[in-house]
Amino acid sequence: MVRPPIPILIQIALGAVAGWYYIKVMKRSVFGHLWGAIVVGIIGSVLGCIALDGVFTFLINNPLTVNFVAAFFGAFLLIWIFSKLAHQ
Repeated sequence: MVRPPIPILIQIALGAVAGWYYIKVMKRSVFGHLWGAIVVGIIGSVLGCIALDGVFTFLINNPLTVNFVAAFFGAFLLIWIFSKLAHQ
């Protein structure tokens, strides 16, 4: 299935914001610090939208068809997993 480019760009932006938030606001550490958290957040955001799109379908109520909850959940989950792996 081919995904339109605008929702993917929004998912990338949401993942970057989640990575920035995890490092700057929550004051947590991840391997690679800020850039590592941003890259992992972007990957998590895209994977979260792909995997959880069916779970949170009722939350898609915008014209861009981006599931913001799935994007943020995927980004924070993957950043959290990587932060736990980096500290062991």
